[in-house]
Amino acid sequence: MTPFLLGLLTGALLFGGITAVAAGVAAEPSKHAIYVDGRQVPMAAYRIAGNNYVKLRDIGKALDVNVYWQNGVQIDSAAPYTGNPPTILDDVPVPGAASPAGETDMIRQDIIDRTNALRKDNGLPALETDPLLMAAAQVRADEMAATSIYSHIRPDGTRRTTVTDCPYTTENIHCIASGRVEDPERDLGQIAVEEWESSQDHRSGMLDKTRSSIGVGVAKGVSPVNGEPCWYCVQWFLRDGYEITWVDEPLIQR
Repeated sequence: MTPFLLGLLTGALLFGGITAVAAGVAAEPSKHAIYVDGRQVPMAAYRIAGNNYVKLRDIGKALDVNVYWQNGVQIDSAAPYTGNPPTILDDVPVPGAASPAGETDMIRQDIIDRTNALRKDNGLPALETDPLLMAAAQVRADEMAATSIYSHIRPDGTRRTTVTDCPYTTENIHCIASGRVEDPERDLGQIAVEEWESSQDHRSGMLDKTRSSIGVGVAKGVSPVNGEPCWYCVQWFLRDGYEITWVDEPLIQR
């Protein structure tokens, strides 16, 4: 991979073509021209905190290297750009890819258990775990981890409710610096739930009497503020009497 490509990939984001706000930082379209080997190429760029960012997919197209989503963002500098994963991938861990399923499963369950313990302490019934709600929360965590867009808005600027076919949901999100977490299986759920509890709005979401089901997603990523490793944690709550029958794929797969 060329030094030019490496330099671009370091700060690249994968979000759509409208202004977005992540962690209080505005992302606006940039008017700067982009050149590859002296040739101007059509590529959407964005300004965040004085820096320019471009889509990984656009970089892949301009340099003809493959960029695609498969258990994390994958970059294959030896293959031409298609935007799709190859039929067969070597079973080799990719740096920065999603955490092992076993680890994240335990973290998700810990967050569910702690949330239900909080509800019990406040005289409320436990929330049921809904598989589709779990999938929806994980899509949201994966989207934030891959794009560093820490927001209730999805990477293309649409509302988070477009993840499912049911709008009667609420969402809690949290970005936790990896340096604060010695053992993710033991510590991450405690930090997330305790800090959600300390925020009135997030606490209200966990203690909402009208909610009957819960879904949780967690994913490793980097902070939108300082670029340091972090965990994105997501809770989804479904209103009693409603159901989800469909869950979208992460937008970064498209």
